[in-house]
Amino acid sequence: MRILTVVDGYYPSTGGAELQAGLISRALVNAGHRVTILAPRLEVHRPLHEEIDGIAVERIAYPRVRMLGALVLGLKFAWRLYARRHEYDAIHIHMAKNLATVAGLLRPLLNRPVVVKISGAWEFEGGILDPRLRRKPVVRLMNACIRRIDCVQCISEFTRRMLVEAGYAENRIRMIPNAVDVRRFRLAVPADDQPSVLFVGRVEPVKGLDVLIDAWPTVRARVPAKLVIAGDGSVLEALKRRARERGVEDSVRFLGNVSNVADLLAQSALYVQPSHQEGLPNSVLEAMAAGLPIVATRVSGNEDLVLDGRNGRLVPPGRADRLAEALIEVLSNRAAARAMGRESRRVIEEQYQMPVILAALTRAYRGEA
Repeated sequence: MRILTVVDGYYPSTGGAELQAGLISRALVNAGHRVTILAPRLEVHRPLHEEIDGIAVERIAYPRVRMLGALVLGLKFAWRLYARRHEYDAIHIHMAKNLATVAGLLRPLLNRPVVVKISGAWEFEGGILDPRLRRKPVVRLMNACIRRIDCVQCISEFTRRMLVEAGYAENRIRMIPNAVDVRRFRLAVPADDQPSVLFVGRVEPVKGLDVLIDAWPTVRARVPAKLVIAGDGSVLEALKRRARERGVEDSVRFLGNVSNVADLLAQSALYVQPSHQEGLPNSVLEAMAAGLPIVATRVSGNEDLVLDGRNGRLVPPGRADRLAEALIEVLSNRAAARAMGRESRRVIEEQYQMPVILAALTRAYRGEA
């Protein structure tokens, strides 16, 4: 099949939607399909046409002026989609934002299946599925357009419920979660003397890392563990100050952005995801593929991945005391932690491996139920 993948940004942009778009596109190419990635050009020095990992990447240039830029990008995307529609058998849009709105508006003219993915927290916080914004004219228009798309891909049960509540037809909703390439991850072998608790991701307020730092003194008083935070973002320096103020800076490592995530996972004893909101976090999928127990907050996609008491623990968001209790519980019982890690790996192999997700996506691309 010939597939056009549309994403709001692509390499070097490395958000969750971009990473999943790249992962799926490479797997499709390896399975014999032809994929073109279409994205806005976010950096003026990036070429409009290039090949990355054997995949053609095309970028749309537009002025970086807020209202004018959005208008120009929308018009250029609409023309690109319509004028070259015969080059593709299916179109897959990896975020339900402005470009998905344009695709929904054009859907009757495209004459081929269109899939839109509800990809993460953006749609729930300030986006089309935010209950606080649902009556705003622009959000109503966006939802009206996106509802016309053939298949709405949701990645969690929470997402499915939100879509139904927002008026999307249930027969157009497909539960197709994020995929993980298990071959990239070897099973973790944590150190016995000082177990490592790992977080990987954007260092932003929504990730709840301030709550994790607040919980850490209680954990350290009971377990000689270290906390590793890999990633960068707007609150990184504030978190470093918080660790110093809490007296735990010696047991907390801030690595910044890293490329060796698989190695970090293999050295860890536990993965922590203290977010206030999530889609279906790639970082948790990868940690489960490495056979780690997970301690996460009871929000959106985390609840699909973490089966409380089976492959980890779920705690209320924003509760440092409950987070500390769960971390101590898992770190203090190595046999139970190993059993949780095995369950994590089993869930990934049965439900989130690439062949399973590719089969579901291929059916959606063909317009099959």
